[in-house]
Amino acid sequence: MRKSHLFLLLLMFSINIQAQSIKVSKTDKFTKDKVVYTSYEKISSEAFIGTQTGKNIAICFGRENGLNMILMKWLTGDARLVSVNSKVVFLDEEDNTHEFTVSDYASGRGEGTVGALGMDLWGLRILLLGDLSVFKDHIMTAVRIYTTDGYYDYKIKKSAAEKARKAYRLFEKEIQKGNIDKWK
Repeated sequence: MRKSHLFLLLLMFSINIQAQSIKVSKTDKFTKDKVVYTSYEKISSEAFIGTQTGKNIAICFGRENGLNMILMKWLTGDARLVSVNSKVVFLDEEDNTHEFTVSDYASGRGEGTVGALGMDLWGLRILLLGDLSVFKDHIMTAVRIYTTDGYYDYKIKKSAAEKARKAYRLFEKEIQKGNIDKWK
């Protein structure tokens, strides 16, 4: 019994311990374009009172059909909507803003979660377009998400910003490689 409790505790703590990685790297058979996606990296977390999950924001970098994008998962805890062409703005360490445009989104239960934890909570999955290269040399300190009800600001811890920067650099390096198929 004691061993199973210890195992469960170790499992719970190891859920968030992930290194940045390339999840998909392949050539699309129809377009001959490279398809690349990184792992999701949590950039912001705000705990709900009395629960394990919180208002989390995670991003991954992707490339498909020759288009570079950010996929954002935002666990909101309640129903929220964004509009196509609305903005998501990142603030860097020098207080410069970096604007991204919402190209598409999905809203519903489980949409904002990475993995199984929080699947019953409301969230958004947002596709963002803009200059991803800002993540290469800048540490992001905050993000503002514009919704149909106004905007929401979230702080980004330096350690989370470093993980996002490492993920972007890994993404950029993978894109520059030849078209080698790789599924994880």
